[in-house]
Amino acid sequence: MHQSHKLVARLVALGTITLAACQDATQSPTAPVVPQTPQAARSPQAQARLEAIFQGASPEVMALPGTVFADNDEAAGKVVFGVENANAAIGVRQALARLGVDETDYAIEVTAPIVMMQGTTTLRSEFDPKVGGIQIHFTRYLCTLGFNATAGGVPSFITNSHCTATQGGVEGTQYYQPTSSTGEVIATEVADPVYVKGGACPKGKKCRHSDASRAAYAPGVASSLGTIARTTGANNGSLSVNGSFTLTSPSTTTNFAVGTVAQKVGRTTGWTSGQVTRSCANTSVSGSTVYLFCQTFVSDPGGATVVGGGDSGSAVFGAGTSSVQLLGILWGGSSDNKSFVFSPFAQIQQELGTLTVR
Repeated sequence: MHQSHKLVARLVALGTITLAACQDATQSPTAPVVPQTPQAARSPQAQARLEAIFQGASPEVMALPGTVFADNDEAAGKVVFGVENANAAIGVRQALARLGVDETDYAIEVTAPIVMMQGTTTLRSEFDPKVGGIQIHFTRYLCTLGFNATAGGVPSFITNSHCTATQGGVEGTQYYQPTSSTGEVIATEVADPVYVKGGACPKGKKCRHSDASRAAYAPGVASSLGTIARTTGANNGSLSVNGSFTLTSPSTTTNFAVGTVAQKVGRTTGWTSGQVTRSCANTSVSGSTVYLFCQTFVSDPGGATVVGGGDSGSAVFGAGTSSVQLLGILWGGSSDNKSFVFSPFAQIQQELGTLTVR
């Protein structure tokens, strides 16, 4: 007796044959075209035999790694098994041979794996606990949570002064994460020194040494000290989170050597990396009277986009993909998005007071 017929006979004896089968489309948009036999050309007996093979072989075959689907494809007149790769196909053939299924009764297709569509965690997702590099919302605007810090025992985060309702001075700006649609205020602005005039500040300007402010977390809001969200790679535009950076002791310098690697993670352009091109440069802000002393410029030698609107507040850190040194906080960039500007951590601490960041 033919091996396929033996399997059918065994399944008939067990009472597992059924003539009911799902109706397949004639052609899947992504699957290879399978030569079709007119439905009327196959007898009920032939259809029942394939259904028996499908019912009997599927449990064992689909237990193998790399299998995607099993289908009694009535249009093709075969039992079709989908696999992720050629290696998985080998295991399927071996299993079917053990079960006595003839090669003419089945087909194997390499197909893409099926995944849940619940969505990938990105820098714009809601996080618990809160970490650096993720989206925050205040008034009508979006910025980036730079890094967590403890000041006087109070859990807080650092972002830009211009990521408050009023740049300079404390007015109690409230923050949400990722947006106010959550209905939960996660933190409130508590430190943001006023900008000053006179002295070394140019006429008509108002000056500070950093574009930084501190917000204290609300009771019950969890945060992770020393953690920055990490995406899939530097300068690839991804916002998908697949790990984290851990901050080491922060830098104490205000004058970084040209060529120093400086990286950031922001809610708009993700993880970007470049090199210091200008250090301790006094910097005007276009369209405003703001003037910042001793700022650092960073660009990618290959000309990659390293910043975009909404990246304001991003923590800037040194070379590495795991443990990294905190260098400062990003607040601006060139109009072509090819370079960003940051305030050194030493100057942030000079204005906001002692901060524990790890």
